[in-house]
Amino acid sequence: MAEERDRRGFLKLATCALGGGLGLVVVAPAARLFGDPAGKTTVTSPSEPIDVGPLEQFRVGSAPTKVSVVAPRVTDAWAASQHVVLGAAWVRRPDPKVIEVFSGICPHLGCGIGWNGTQYMCPCHESKFAATGERESGKARRGLDALDSKVLDGHLWITWATFVMDTSAKTPA
Repeated sequence: MAEERDRRGFLKLATCALGGGLGLVVVAPAARLFGDPAGKTTVTSPSEPIDVGPLEQFRVGSAPTKVSVVAPRVTDAWAASQHVVLGAAWVRRPDPKVIEVFSGICPHLGCGIGWNGTQYMCPCHESKFAATGERESGKARRGLDALDSKVLDGHLWITWATFVMDTSAKTPA
């Protein structure tokens, strides 16, 4: 009789182990598929420069020109998107050999920057910035964030970046 109970116990244990093993075979690939992005940086934005147009559209000595910075491709964990607007930039050419490019994002709390004819301004908290990007007044704790740029084959290329808000130091986000 004791031998019969041991046999039944073993069969129950073996059946549970077999069922659990088969369950793992089914669940493991699904868990891997859905759990894969966890703990990884899953959204990528371009680190390469982005073409924002021909250099002649930015006239020397004229008011700054606002341009959209559009990434040709951005990917996340599962999909890729084409032609994604990353933000806006302001381009100024005070001299034929000088090109200044500023992020269109206020360094205070991230509102969009405008140009009022003489200076950049943030409509949210009334921060004002000189044409050179230097902070003049308002709640922003630093000047406008300059973006890297280069001219290649007659086109202006901008390297898009975002920065930590509401700090005095320009720190990449």
